[in-house]
Amino acid sequence: MMGQGEYYEVFARYEPGEPLRHIGTVRAKHPRDAEVFAYTLYDEWKWREMFVVPRRELIWLKKPD
Repeated sequence: MMGQGEYYEVFARYEPGEPLRHIGTVRAKHPRDAEVFAYTLYDEWKWREMFVVPRRELIWLKKPD
């Protein structure tokens, strides 16, 4: 983990059955802090479910040209 913390990607769902949307990124030293930062920053949007994922845990795929 970096001295300033780790990046976490934030995803949310607004209505049941909707796909997840990437709504932002937060940086935190601890996972619990990332949850609090995400909730605080993105609470103005009326989401129903929010997922906060360490960036290092994501598997990025790119569709071949």
